[in-house]
Amino acid sequence: MLVLFIFAESRAEEPIIPLSLFRNRIVGISQVVIFLTGIGMFGGIIFIPLFFQGVLGVTATTSGTFLMPMMLGVVGGSFVSGQLLSRAGGHYRALGAAGILIMSTGIALLSRMTADTSYSAAVVNIVITGIGLGVTLPLYTIIVQNAVPYSMLGVATSSTAFFRSVGGSVGLALLGSVMNNRFAAEFIDRLPGMIKAIVPADQLDSLAHNPQALVSSEAQEQLRGLLGQLGSQGAALFEQILQALRQSLSSALGEVFLIALIITLIAFVVHLFVKEIPLRKHH
Repeated sequence: MLVLFIFAESRAEEPIIPLSLFRNRIVGISQVVIFLTGIGMFGGIIFIPLFFQGVLGVTATTSGTFLMPMMLGVVGGSFVSGQLLSRAGGHYRALGAAGILIMSTGIALLSRMTADTSYSAAVVNIVITGIGLGVTLPLYTIIVQNAVPYSMLGVATSSTAFFRSVGGSVGLALLGSVMNNRFAAEFIDRLPGMIKAIVPADQLDSLAHNPQALVSSEAQEQLRGLLGQLGSQGAALFEQILQALRQSLSSALGEVFLIALIITLIAFVVHLFVKEIPLRKHH
């Protein structure tokens, strides 16, 4: 589809995304950075609530509210970024590098979280990630707008949102696949042999590929009822399975954030090739 899209755009009289836009080196490099940081942004938005709900055991409503500190960090980072850019000479290259490094630091801290991580420590990690996002998100829009002629201003601006969304879609597919595969492998490895012998294999396989017992009270009751048939040891087995689920999800999410960190560091390296030109006062 990408090949067909490029073919169509190269022949269209009024292309949605003019390919000539990417002959501008500043625009091309910036779009790559936007795409890569989009993976980190959507990875954080999607998987952070899952960590709070599945690993730390909070409710779905509460896990969603933990995104609020991240969004406040984004707002604060955007404000500081805009002020520094306008008041400190428009040095967007240094500011962009700082923003990506702050974001990378936050993601690195997220990758080290476990079931023993406190709520306050997790919130600090989220805020750091949000501040880095806040610095970088509006900055690259300004970089692209500053590098194109007035006639290309609209399409250049909208293309930044497009590449960020595509990055998020690709990132969600990639990171989600890693999490599912890692979780399934970890869960089976962490289960005691006695549980593997008692609980039906199809039930364990269902849990390994769809850990609803961590986020659904109904699924927990079904699992508890199944194990209740085993008598007094059923309750103990239930707790062991939940513990294995939490540890497996924590390990899988740690690997997800680690991959997001690697991708963000690649974005930092790409950013170093962005050429800095003076900011326009007008078009």
